[in-house]
Order: sequence, then structure tokens, then C-alpha cells
Amino acid sequence: MTSKCPVCTSSKYRKISENLLLCPRCRIIYNASHLPAIYSTDYFGQEYQAQYGKTYEDDFESIYTASLFRLSIIKKYLRENLSSKSLLDIGCALGFFCKAARDTGFGEVEGLEISEYAASYCRHKYNIPVHSTGFEDFIPVRKYDVITAWFVLEHFSDPYAMFVKIYEMLEVYGIFACTLPSYFGPLFYCHRKEWVRSHPQDHRIDVAPWSIKKLLQQIGFSNIRCFPSGYHPERFGTIAQKYKKLYNTLANLLCFSDTILVIASKKPQ
Repeated sequence: MTSKCPVCTSSKYRKISENLLLCPRCRIIYNASHLPAIYSTDYFGQEYQAQYGKTYEDDFESIYTASLFRLSIIKKYLRENLSSKSLLDIGCALGFFCKAARDTGFGEVEGLEISEYAASYCRHKYNIPVHSTGFEDFIPVRKYDVITAWFVLEHFSDPYAMFVKIYEMLEVYGIFACTLPSYFGPLFYCHRKEWVRSHPQDHRIDVAPWSIKKLLQQIGFSNIRCFPSGYHPERFGTIAQKYKKLYNTLANLLCFSDTILVIASKKPQ
């Protein structure tokens, strides 16, 4: 167990639980007993099905729809025609987001995936190039206009170094978009014991809108915005369920969500 913040290296903390600690300096919650994930060859099959009720491949429609929504936000940040833009998706899985990016009009789309099964599926099913490696070991040979990472960066032992690496891999005015677990949401505030009990051991950090903005600004990103990646008024209580529309409006204004979508641009030095 290590009690040093993986983002700012501060040794000061406030305990959320025995292993989950809140850094008072950068306002990141980090897992002091983090265990890196081990992806078996059947992660996208039976393991995924046990968690979500269907295999990853069978979940294509919902993942593809979510991908199109994320791309609609990314497109608002881009200055030129998509056909001239390159995109790298870190942790691309079977390539559903990569397919959506290409279908949307991106000229060059690449994936990066540690699972050889998933990487091979994307190559053969969609004819999209995929780098078969973990992001920590990835040695880029070019820069990208857009880099995405959907529920990936919270898994790394040294998340700060991964954010810096992404910044360095982007073209000037390049776009970075990701989703992350957020503790500024109904599960943490209304069901703290459940949040602690169900916290994945392979998640190193949980952010909040203000803490991820501060982190990205320190690295050099600008024009940073956060959006709810899910609402779940049922987790807040019966009143929120009754007035779901009002709850969703407030959640949008405050970015109050158990998971958030973050988008930022690389400003010139």
C-alpha cells in the first residue's frame, strides 16, 4: 500500500476508506492498494456477459450509439474537415468506436489495444489498423489530431504520466477526449458505503470535474469541458426519479454524474 498521490505526489490525504484516499491538494481520490487489471482471453465474452448480460460483440448497438454521441461533441472542437483528421483510440476493444469515427468521416483512424483477440477482430472486421500493445509500452511514431480513451486512464498505476504522454502525442490544437469515473455523483454522495464496497481494485483514480480540469490545465490543455456520461436519478432518491427532467438539467449544469466525459484541446506553447 502506498499513500502518495499518483497525480501530485503529495503524502497528505483524507481517508474515504481504508484504501481510498482523497488528496487535499489536487482533489483526486486514489486507490492506495491498486491492483493492475489482468485481461483474460475471454474478457470480451463470458466475463463481459456476466457483468452486462451480453457479450461485448452483442452489445454493438449501444456502444456504437454512445460512440456517435461522443463524436458529435468532438466534432464541435475541430476546425477543419474531418477527412483531413487523424484519430487514435486508446483501448479500442473490438473497434466499435473506431468504426463510428471512420463512418463519421475521419480520414485516418487507428486503435490501440492490449488484447490480441480484440485487436485482431477490429483489423479483420473493419479493416482498421490496431497497435497490439498497452499504452504504457506504446512508442508513437507520429502525432494525432484526436486521441480518445474511454474508461481507460483510471486503470494505470501512473495516470499523470499517461495524461502527459497523450498531450505530447497530440498535434497543436489537437483534441483529447476521455471518460472517467467521477466521485461527484449520486453514488458517492448518497450511497457512500456502496461506492466504497463496489469500487474496482484496478481503478487507480476517481476524479471530479474541478480536479480533472486542474490536472489537464497543469499539463497544458485548454478549453476543457466536462459533461455527464450518465444520469441515474434513481441513485439520488425518489424525488429525483419523480422530477427526472429537472434532475437531468441540474446534472448537466453541475456535471453531477458517477462518470464524466472530458474534452480538451492542446494549446500552442
